[in-house]
Amino acid sequence: MESQILEYPKQILRKLEIEPSFNNFQIFISCLNTILQYSDGACLDSLKYWNAPVLPNFNSLSLDELRFIESELTKPTISIEESQIQVQKLIDQSERKKFAAYYTIDQGTRFMAAITAEYMKSLKKEKIVLADPFVGSARTLTAAVQKIGVEKIAKVWGIEPVHLPALVAYAALLKATNGRRDLIMVIAGDAFVEIPKISPLFLQSQLPKADVILTNPPFTRWESLEKTYRAYLLGVVGGLGYKKYLTRKSVNLQALSMFLSDYILNDNGLLVSVLPASTFYTIYGKGYKTLLREKYSILSILECTSRPSFSEDSGFKEVIISAIKTSLTAQPTAFVESNNNVEEIAKAIIEGNTTGKINYFDIHTLPRFLDINWLALFGENEIRRIVVNIFEQGLKAGTLGYWNNVLGRKSIVRGIEMYGPEFFFVSNKYWQVLKDDEAFVEIENHKSKAKLNISKNFLVKTLRKPSLYDHVITASVDRYMLAVPQVEIHLLPRDLQQYIEWGISSGAAKPAISAYGKYWYTHVYKQITVKKPFGHIFIPDKVDLAFKRRGVFANYSEEEVAASKNFYIVKELNTAKLLVGWFNSTIFISTLILLGRKISETWTRFLENDYLELPVINVNTVDREVASKVREIVDKILNRHLPPFWDQMEEEYRHLLDLYLAQALRLKNPENTVEELHEALLNRRFNNQSHQT
Repeated sequence: MESQILEYPKQILRKLEIEPSFNNFQIFISCLNTILQYSDGACLDSLKYWNAPVLPNFNSLSLDELRFIESELTKPTISIEESQIQVQKLIDQSERKKFAAYYTIDQGTRFMAAITAEYMKSLKKEKIVLADPFVGSARTLTAAVQKIGVEKIAKVWGIEPVHLPALVAYAALLKATNGRRDLIMVIAGDAFVEIPKISPLFLQSQLPKADVILTNPPFTRWESLEKTYRAYLLGVVGGLGYKKYLTRKSVNLQALSMFLSDYILNDNGLLVSVLPASTFYTIYGKGYKTLLREKYSILSILECTSRPSFSEDSGFKEVIISAIKTSLTAQPTAFVESNNNVEEIAKAIIEGNTTGKINYFDIHTLPRFLDINWLALFGENEIRRIVVNIFEQGLKAGTLGYWNNVLGRKSIVRGIEMYGPEFFFVSNKYWQVLKDDEAFVEIENHKSKAKLNISKNFLVKTLRKPSLYDHVITASVDRYMLAVPQVEIHLLPRDLQQYIEWGISSGAAKPAISAYGKYWYTHVYKQITVKKPFGHIFIPDKVDLAFKRRGVFANYSEEEVAASKNFYIVKELNTAKLLVGWFNSTIFISTLILLGRKISETWTRFLENDYLELPVINVNTVDREVASKVREIVDKILNRHLPPFWDQMEEEYRHLLDLYLAQALRLKNPENTVEELHEALLNRRFNNQSHQT
């Protein structure tokens, strides 16, 4: 009997479709305790017919199991508020990752509640429908209900795919509304299944459209979702009228979640959502940014200065967006840095007040170069002021132009992606080059000392990785990549056959074999044929802005060569040195610091589409004499070993390169502009170092 009693919690949870564990059972009991406080009969039988998640399944429990639950209800347990926090941490890790169950922290929920309260002061409605389609444990909704008062709630509802958090959400909302279960609807299910039922085609939906949505949607990686589910999501969202905003096949789950939220939000309704910061600086968020411009007045975008995220246990950089769904002329958007004074900030946002931590920008009139990364709009930023001023002057004078217009879309291409670099690069960690002549490259295996002669018909000269060329602008290109056309192995030269056989037996080629099957050894050749990744200027895919080692940003080659995917290749010969000067200038590096897509604390990058949206020196309109001066400086440092970037700030060549480029752009005060920019960069570096210590 004792062993059976020990099994009761697991048996009960399994029947209720809850992951069986001791801690989950404690949270389950906490929910029942809370719910029973507002039950007419204050007994389990009275809950069987409640329209609440999990509870209807009580009918499947045995009499002994019900008695066991009743005995557990008499024991001390954790509060429902603590359950709201703890339940996410008890979800199986694979499931937590799948559903992105990282709930909003107090600072975020307090801001959401505060801005909802401020918004309601200007609202003519006496009562609102409050919703969270990705409700979790209802931390967003309970905070708002407590802030604005249950008397202002017409309905509060949410959807949660995991059963126990759904039950926690229901119990927490029941407590927040003082037992008004007639106001509450929590569905244990998939929002992308339930919300389409709001359509007139589905009469069974009990979910009214919302006046206020407070949410923290899942940020599961698109690639992690099952293929059939991805197709389903695209079909659902497209069918609801958002097809024109789906700008890529590799869409972003957060964007789809926001389209779904828009579908259920009434006109003049308020949306407040935690979102990954990447929504506002990656191509995946482009469609959603377009929707925001067309259908919303964005009140604010809030970032936290004390931590990167507004979600529990999430390491991703996140922001909170607040927007009103309206066709009226949108007001400027407040870009807000917050530490903890969220109530004060919410009031300032609604009233349009300015403080030292709030910047206002009209996102409908942002220049293209600022639109690629809205995170550049936060805070006091001297670099932003200077770079924007430079770009505005240059674009007006015609000495700067957008890349697409000046160089053309096809002038930039990403390098070659290869599977098994220690096979396809020659030399590599297994083989060294002994001899390099016009027709062949002789290589030797480090371990076996075997020697092979590979014909240059199958080799392409290439840059491998940026760290090999980070001190000298002119890249010393002494590596090749193997490019073999699609022919049977036995028809290839004998030495090349042996090299391929070595790749198979050693495992060096395993990634390519797994990815491409029979003709795995041809995938580099096929890319080269399509992309034609050859040029004279090479821009690293990503860069460490600490510049502890790097003295060069863009590399140059007199000879036309290829590059790996670690580079973008600029296919420009006639003006190559002028462009090399531009990409290595302090102006461009400042642009990278300001607008780059941050991928870690110090690492950043531009993607191909970003370059196309950036101003670049217009090689056709700059003064020839000044352009010649830029080339002269570039020639002087092309083959020079350059110290890390910060150590160049006092060097004459750095000053002259920046000055001549400023003159080429026809800036009003080129000397002052260069000095201001150098000073702003050095101040930024000093401040960053101070924060680190």
